[in-house]
Amino acid sequence: MTTQPADLINSEAFDQALADIAAIKDPVARDKAARALQTALTEAVAEPLTRTKAVRQKAVLELRQTLTLAKAAEQLGLSTGRVDQLAKGR
Repeated sequence: MTTQPADLINSEAFDQALADIAAIKDPVARDKAARALQTALTEAVAEPLTRTKAVRQKAVLELRQTLTLAKAAEQLGLSTGRVDQLAKGR
């Protein structure tokens, strides 16, 4: 994978938004602005996270066609419980 997590966001825009919020003198207004930014970030990643989850689930289900739960977990470096959860879409 050549794309790094930091490449997925415009860090310059985020840094500027955070600096603007940090410069707000009133702590109540600063908190409200920071909370609004957090909400916006959460909403922005919700759909990509759902899509990523689907890709993981498909990969795990593919492994489970030929491997036991324990062997799939071993190859993925996860617990058997977590592999089972991923296979069930959790």
